[in-house]
Amino acid sequence: MSLKADYPLRVLLYLGTRRGEVVSTAQMSRVDGISKRHLVRVVQTLGERGDLHLPPGCNGGVTLASEPRAIRLGEVVRRAEPNLTLVE
Repeated sequence: MSLKADYPLRVLLYLGTRRGEVVSTAQMSRVDGISKRHLVRVVQTLGERGDLHLPPGCNGGVTLASEPRAIRLGEVVRRAEPNLTLVE
């Protein structure tokens, strides 16, 4: 699995452990060691797909758009890595 799938999973797991909290991309960047610039792109993609709620404005922060149990990590990986072939 490449970073194309790893980063979205990290974002979702981080937000899933902070349910109800509004989290900044700067905070996630510091904790996970991901460049903020790259993390912003990952968050925008997850927002466009409906996984995250992204309030407008520079102080908006990020929250999960649904309950953590409703998010299927396999689906997230398949969307991030469309050419990934799984083996036994």
